[in-house]
Amino acid sequence: MSQSIKVERYGLVAQGFHWLVALLLLGLFLTNTIREMVPEESELYWLRLHMSLGILVFLLTLARLGWRKLVPPPALVDAPKWSQLAANGAHVVLNLSTLLVPIFGYLRVASKNYAADFFGIQIPSITGEMQSLHEIMEEFFHGEPMEIFLYVLIGVHVLAALWHQYVLKDNGLRRMLPW
Repeated sequence: MSQSIKVERYGLVAQGFHWLVALLLLGLFLTNTIREMVPEESELYWLRLHMSLGILVFLLTLARLGWRKLVPPPALVDAPKWSQLAANGAHVVLNLSTLLVPIFGYLRVASKNYAADFFGIQIPSITGEMQSLHEIMEEFFHGEPMEIFLYVLIGVHVLAALWHQYVLKDNGLRRMLPW
């Protein structure tokens, strides 16, 4: 007879936020990759879709954090203190990233004096033309280095979930699954 570990799970709303943001992040990576590969006349379509998905990630993260205040998450799985601190730190960095990277993307667009596009709704530039700000956003905060950082961050998050589920067998991944 196999021993079952009782798992305190996230609620369906928290799970929905998590998986929707994960899908949107995938969409962001895909739209950016496609945008770089298509002919110039198609690039604007993919850029607008990328901006829309980024703003949606920002809004969903705000809603997700608000929900977390109303309905606190379940306790961390039983683990050493260092592991719990690492998990908390990783979640803070993930949430900060899903808030800050869209802001940096907006600043990258706005600093060229362009409006950001949110599914057809224009969000005007608050900066006007600011070439130095644009270069900083492109070079450090909303460009290839940030993309690599996000790949690593998400990869570590996925590996940690798989480690908990299949190596430690503490059902850590199951907490975020609806079944």
